[in-house]
Amino acid sequence: MKNWNRLMVAIGLLVICGLAISADVKPVYGFKGGVKVKPDRDVSKDDLKPIPAEGKFFSQAWTFVYYLDDGAGGYIQFSHARMGYALSNILVHHSHYSADGRLTYRKDVLSLKEMKYEESEPRLNMGKSFWSGFYPEFRVYAPLPGLETDLTFHSLTPPWRPGNGPVHYGAPDGDWYDLVVPIPLARVSGTIRVDGKNTKVSGFGYCDHNTQTVWFLSQVEELYALRSFGNGWAIHFLDYHSPKAFGGKRVSWLIVIKDGEIIYATDSYKIEPSDWTAEPKRGRKYPRQAKITIDGGGMKLTGEIKTTRLLDVLDVREETPDWAEPILFRLIREPAFMREKAEVIWTLNFEGREEIIPAQGIFEYTIVEKE
Repeated sequence: MKNWNRLMVAIGLLVICGLAISADVKPVYGFKGGVKVKPDRDVSKDDLKPIPAEGKFFSQAWTFVYYLDDGAGGYIQFSHARMGYALSNILVHHSHYSADGRLTYRKDVLSLKEMKYEESEPRLNMGKSFWSGFYPEFRVYAPLPGLETDLTFHSLTPPWRPGNGPVHYGAPDGDWYDLVVPIPLARVSGTIRVDGKNTKVSGFGYCDHNTQTVWFLSQVEELYALRSFGNGWAIHFLDYHSPKAFGGKRVSWLIVIKDGEIIYATDSYKIEPSDWTAEPKRGRKYPRQAKITIDGGGMKLTGEIKTTRLLDVLDVREETPDWAEPILFRLIREPAFMREKAEVIWTLNFEGREEIIPAQGIFEYTIVEKE
């Protein structure tokens, strides 16, 4: 049973990835309508509810990110993945980083019957854990062993979505990936209990919900993500780079939030990672710095990201039993999710005004397949 659970976790950790099996370059059809401040479709409660699995591969996940006033932070994810028509995985996992960078990671691997959704609140239960609510207030409760969490996300910004519909791979009606952001920015309050020590916390938060049928390594070769919070400001981006089979196509978005309002959104920006170094587990390279540049659409923005600490290397290999490695690693080479504590200086010129915005947050680099 332990090995089976480890395989389930490995599958769950791969829900953002895809498998490229053709030498032909295939097209990627981006978010319908394009990335903009006010998409034509609002985000409703129906966009957050789980949907029935479809196709050979299916996954859906609800990810809550928090960055606390004392410099601590973390990720709480509720996920459901199905590979084939029989192998399903329900997973709640929480990575908590103390202010000094100490990692506490806990997970709960569950059966499909332990996932229940209540539309009225709404509320998604996975075992003893749940998230509930809708704009402007959400609650996240995850009583994992040695890491018990009860947080309220008080939304400062209405829900948002990058475009009006999903990204399709290979054909206009091909396998797809969709994302909504129910919480672009929130104040977070509540309690986190680590190894028996209870702490009242406050800080900033973010949440997104993704659903997809695109197969493991078809979607991502590498990924960059940042959720950063400053005084009255928040700037976030998510940047997928597809593998060679899809021409290295980027599927990206970036939003700028000021005083609770999204003032700018785009999928057109430049990212330049630098200061590469080797992570300690398997020597995979990751960047310790990155530069973000926008010059167009009435916006000039530069972001200098400098990381101060490697917080976590979430390694799929470590969650895979030995007997499954020959099968799983015919598909993937170097799957790892690397998260770093980051300090950012944003320089922004918008509508004739220049702002210099110091911010902090968590910078994430994911490598799935790298030749």
